[in-house]
Amino acid sequence: MEANDFSNNLKRQTLAEQLAETLKEAILAGRWAAGEALPTEPELAAQFGVSRAVVRDGTRMLAARGLVEAQHGRGVFVTGSPVAAFGDALLLALRRAGATAWDVERFEQMVLPEVHAEAARQATDDELAAIAELGEAYHTAFAQVTRQSWERGALSPAQRAHVMAAFRALYGAIFAATHNALWTLLAEPLLALRAPRSWQSGEMTAADFIAHERRLIDARVAAIIGRDADRARDTARMLMALPPEAETAMRATPVGEIPDIPLPLSTYHDSRSTAQ
Repeated sequence: MEANDFSNNLKRQTLAEQLAETLKEAILAGRWAAGEALPTEPELAAQFGVSRAVVRDGTRMLAARGLVEAQHGRGVFVTGSPVAAFGDALLLALRRAGATAWDVERFEQMVLPEVHAEAARQATDDELAAIAELGEAYHTAFAQVTRQSWERGALSPAQRAHVMAAFRALYGAIFAATHNALWTLLAEPLLALRAPRSWQSGEMTAADFIAHERRLIDARVAAIIGRDADRARDTARMLMALPPEAETAMRATPVGEIPDIPLPLSTYHDSRSTAQ
């Protein structure tokens, strides 16, 4: 078979696809930083010798890949998080597949202990200091929200978002400390899948609940800061174990929603992390 026979079967790129590919490579090379605007539509049309309609189609392709976002009346800007669109697509795909909170939990149980171990092996002194600082920031947020919501028994959406943002910041730093590019990029979409859990408080007071969460988070952080990979792995694995009642509740809860676990947290306080 002649080479030309192969070329005849290749999909020809449209002008918009060629434009999108060129801009994509420029963005990946750092031509425009996160938050920076691309040249205007007329400027790109003149630069590439194409119509403005081609430019619009090309930038839509980039937006679909999560590389840029159009801001009405302002222009097209490079996104700060190229994986955000992937995270949204992943959650949507999981919902369509009928995934549950348990699917996310079980995946974390398999993955996070190794992330902890690798962070303990690879983290720099500065990264360890940042992890310790973010751990304290999480405790501050958790304590504040717990005290505010304890009598009411439920978190407001704003309170939940505040605590989960602090939790994701801590774990984002742990993922980054692995110095593995894939883990670092996957941290945001994976952590975005995690929803808080609703446990029964039992006989716990707000102070008990806060102290309980501190013990569990500090045990993980201490193992990483101690650069003890085996202890970091084993600690994470132990603290992520869940009782059958929690698994049952999570299996009945669609992914992204909050599982209601009909069990006093204090019953399993030595082997649970609430992370909420």
